[in-house]
Amino acid sequence: MNSMIRRILAATIALAASLAQAQNYPTKPITLVVPYAAGGLTDQLAREVGVYMSDVLKQPVVVDNRPGGAAQIAVNFIKQQPADGYAVLVGDVPSLATNVGLFKKLSYDPRKDLQAVTQLVVSPALVVVPTSSPYKTFEELVNGARTKPGGLTYASQGVGTGGQLFGTLLSKQIGATMAHAAYRGSMPGLADVMSGQVDFMYDAVPTSGAFVKSGKVRALAIGSPQRSTQFPQVPTLKELGYEAIVPTFWWGVAVKAGTPPQIVERLQNVINDAMHSPAIAAKFTEQGVIIQTSSSKAFGAYIDSEINRWTKVMHEAGMQAD
Repeated sequence: MNSMIRRILAATIALAASLAQAQNYPTKPITLVVPYAAGGLTDQLAREVGVYMSDVLKQPVVVDNRPGGAAQIAVNFIKQQPADGYAVLVGDVPSLATNVGLFKKLSYDPRKDLQAVTQLVVSPALVVVPTSSPYKTFEELVNGARTKPGGLTYASQGVGTGGQLFGTLLSKQIGATMAHAAYRGSMPGLADVMSGQVDFMYDAVPTSGAFVKSGKVRALAIGSPQRSTQFPQVPTLKELGYEAIVPTFWWGVAVKAGTPPQIVERLQNVINDAMHSPAIAAKFTEQGVIIQTSSSKAFGAYIDSEINRWTKVMHEAGMQAD
């Protein structure tokens, strides 16, 4: 038997084994890897979806929180696992898209190392100011940014997050210099907005919305296609003429590149069914997010478009981390 025949035979056997594995999937526990600590929206999504998956797939589904390194620890764990669908990343905009433009030496490339499975949810975000702020409308905030000596300060969830992207784009559009204060997540940033230590923040509705409802901060605008039913009095940035600077907060699922298409499709279908199940859909829509699932192909194309969009913005603004 010559070497070419041996290679063809080996490839045929490997393909047959892969197909059999895909058809029988899953035959053991699945791990949902979360790149952040327990308690946040990413973790909540993983836990709710995990329970549904376990019921449908008849296998245990475990949530593994691996925070640190701006999601690099979690994604590198996925990279080290076999491409068999048993290690699944539940990620978000930074982990799946904007880290590419932010880090000079990112230890992974979501386009090469990961295979998109499906999007989960999209969240509008609110521009919020302290209740003691002199700015009662978004235009007043813009005028303040242009005229206040030293400019305004804004909080973000961290370097390269939606909060910083919004502040960077707003500063560029209105021609005003503003100081950026990066925090480790939404809550500490919102705390300093409430206390008046920073002038404003652009933050996802699930975290900022509760403080608007309790009167601890004031919402001046919302980044959504139309007004929110939860905050009908708050104008959209689109209405105000700032549609081009609206970063979207979104979450989705990916697996290691090379995972068999049949397994990717199986995961896509069961996760999409989970997100549209009445109990799970209600839990998250009540927090102000929009259920938005997709096909693997469509989500992969969307991730690519987001990488291209925000990498350009970051490079132009000089936003980079080591």
